[in-house]
Amino acid sequence: MTYTAIPRKYRPQRFSEVTGQEFITETLRNAVATGRVAHAYIFAGPRGVGKTTTARIVAKALNCENPKNGEPCNQCLQCVEIVKGSHPDVIEIDAASNRGVDQIRELRESVHYAPVKGKKKVYIIDEFHMLTKEAFNALLKTLEEPPEHVVFILATTELDRIPPTILSRCQKFIFRRIPEETIVKTLKEICQKENVECEEEALRLIAISSEGCMRDAESLLDQAIALGQGKVETKTVSEFLGILTGKEVRELLSLGFRGEKEELKKRLKKLEIEGYNPVYVAKQLIELIEREFLSNSEFSEEELTAAFEIVSRGYRELQTHPYPFTLLFFTLYKLSYFNEVKKISELLKSGIKVTGKESSTEKKTKNGTVNTLKAFIERSIDKGTAVEIYPKNYTAYQTLKSKIDKLKEFYGKEIKLIEPEVKRVEVRKISEESEKKIDSMIKILNAKIIELRHKERDESTGS
Repeated sequence: MTYTAIPRKYRPQRFSEVTGQEFITETLRNAVATGRVAHAYIFAGPRGVGKTTTARIVAKALNCENPKNGEPCNQCLQCVEIVKGSHPDVIEIDAASNRGVDQIRELRESVHYAPVKGKKKVYIIDEFHMLTKEAFNALLKTLEEPPEHVVFILATTELDRIPPTILSRCQKFIFRRIPEETIVKTLKEICQKENVECEEEALRLIAISSEGCMRDAESLLDQAIALGQGKVETKTVSEFLGILTGKEVRELLSLGFRGEKEELKKRLKKLEIEGYNPVYVAKQLIELIEREFLSNSEFSEEELTAAFEIVSRGYRELQTHPYPFTLLFFTLYKLSYFNEVKKISELLKSGIKVTGKESSTEKKTKNGTVNTLKAFIERSIDKGTAVEIYPKNYTAYQTLKSKIDKLKEFYGKEIKLIEPEVKRVEVRKISEESEKKIDSMIKILNAKIIELRHKERDESTGS
């Protein structure tokens, strides 16, 4: 007997069997049951979440000879032929390879012919966003006013590429990624039907790797069964998917917090040799940190919040870094800094006051304001009972003189402020050659020379 792959063998055949899209399937089932079926639908969403499968179920439900509450019977001739893909009134078109205006014109002409066998002609156009602009325009009128016996179902993974003129003529259904728990539950049911032994942790790794895509999850399960010779084990699945187990991710996080450099480097080097993706490792770390934050974790909320920021920043940088495992090593090692935070926290809880040694530039005055007068002081000499202060210039001298009380408070001693000497600037005559160059530049720039004279200081007033 020919082997049938798991994704095909367990493809849903009724609305009730489609997992993770209950709102959509219930709406469509009710529409079929009450005869309120639209002439055109758009099914949008990620790959492998049930868009084409649901479209085929709609086609069966519309043509079924013995429908029950909107569900197809899957036993009549109409249902059987649609499942086999041989029904003449259910036309599936791949827009990726039939994207031109000529193909759409042929479709537009064929819609007017009545169904050959069934009640409705159903056109399922996959990858609908791949059509050309001209093809979209050619389809507009048909979508707006199709014959009563025709239903269009347009499936796409890129809704933003569909023109607004098309969108306004269709009912839209947005298919979501399937939750991890739902995928695990479905895979477990398949294993039971296939009489395959499985570990739940292994199924969870498959669900994580599939990123919400049921078709991918079922294909990976097929591979895992073949690789494990009829068993789905966590170790085997982890190795062939390149995804760490929950225990391994937790160990990496703990090694980072403890700052065990050698062991952390050893673990990451092993992952690099075995071909693990460092970006995906970082993603798993972020997911673990979130789970720890929402549970009774051994780490504090402050530690986990900071860890989230550190690992998230590392995750962004990993995607372009030339040495990703080295970056991941340093990212995890940064978590060890929280050991010191814990020690300080424990000291404070014990009632011990922790103070740091202040540098001379950070010393504070008694009234709590930080001294800013250092910027005006060239040097200071402690003479024992007093401090001699040499200002940087005469302006600094005047500023310090007005703040003499602050200086006394700062140094705790008498202050002897040394008045700086006023230096006269010796004006030298420039050479004739330089004068000529300056004259030439003045003419070119159309500039002027303004003579500035130094103002003598009045010794009596000090100004």
